[in-house]
Amino acid sequence: MRNLSCLMVDLAFCSVIYGDEDLAREVLELENIVDELDLLLTMQAALATRSVEDAERMVSVFRVATASNSISDAAAEIARLAISRIRLPREVALGIRGLDEVAVRVVLGAGQGKLAIRELFERAGAVVNVLAVRRGKKVVLEPSEDFVLAEGDAVIVKGSLDAVNAILSSLGLQTFSKGGENKAYGELVDMLAKLRDATTLIVDLAYAALMAKSRELAERVAELEEHVDAMYEELQELIMGMQELTSREKVGALGVVIAGETIADAARAMVEPIMAGLEPHTIIAEVLDEMFERISVIEADESDDGRTLVELDYLKRGLIVLAVRRDGKWFVRPPHSCFVVKKGDVLIIKYAAESEELVESLESEEDREEIIEDIQEEEWKE
Repeated sequence: MRNLSCLMVDLAFCSVIYGDEDLAREVLELENIVDELDLLLTMQAALATRSVEDAERMVSVFRVATASNSISDAAAEIARLAISRIRLPREVALGIRGLDEVAVRVVLGAGQGKLAIRELFERAGAVVNVLAVRRGKKVVLEPSEDFVLAEGDAVIVKGSLDAVNAILSSLGLQTFSKGGENKAYGELVDMLAKLRDATTLIVDLAYAALMAKSRELAERVAELEEHVDAMYEELQELIMGMQELTSREKVGALGVVIAGETIADAARAMVEPIMAGLEPHTIIAEVLDEMFERISVIEADESDDGRTLVELDYLKRGLIVLAVRRDGKWFVRPPHSCFVVKKGDVLIIKYAAESEELVESLESEEDREEIIEDIQEEEWKE
């Protein structure tokens, strides 16, 4: 549910920004799958509750499930708005500076299937990130290059415009082209990107708080949710002042902002049990360790002391630093260019499953578990 709901948010914003109705409709298909998973998880969790202690810990599981479903519902609402109310012209969006990556949904037609993803890359002479493949109601997230595609598969890929065009061309499909810049749409894209970044951060931090069982980090999530509320007011005024947008587009943009606020509300709901003193279920940490975008911890040592996050080169190596814990204090999303790491700092990081080997080289799994236990012990000692 976590993997699918976060994927849906990414695709929903892309469907608005890139004017992609097919991508929006794929989000709606994924919503149905998340709804089914929510029902199954609720039944399983109810069956697993046999004591008061079980019930207390299961609250966090129910909250995560409910929040994931709320996030998927909000993503689906953005997708519906992309279909009915607001879709930026694709060529204009692609022409806006800074949009170097594009997502697209491709349905394989007759004669296009029965080839491995690796073979598709070789044929196109390009490599893209295959986010998911949907085959009927079955969804394979982050499939390997050995995965064999079949006729009728809905394949969601993301990559540079040139790479995506190479893939489309190899399948005999229409490619994308950039158009001229548009000031009105440029402001709208900046707004949507700002909202997407804020909602992604708050959801990531909510999961990080659950992993570390950190009440202090949970409180920071609550603070960020209030920040998104303030952003909601700001964006409303910005949208209404965009003279170049039609009334229909303004209504659509406002709907996207409301959906973004819903995602932030869901993130806060996830951590409310921690703030109320209820310890999260241990299964949540196991889930976070199995996701395609994982959240874990590493501790700065002597070689890291006195270096900025830029100098440590984590971002280029695929590690996003969500927060740093120093002397019991949390620094959320510290600036990479000037934040100086000290020996003993605990860094909460987000990374793709493919980077697990790199993370293991920085901090063994056993040491990471011990670091998390230390945080939990310190914050729950009362």
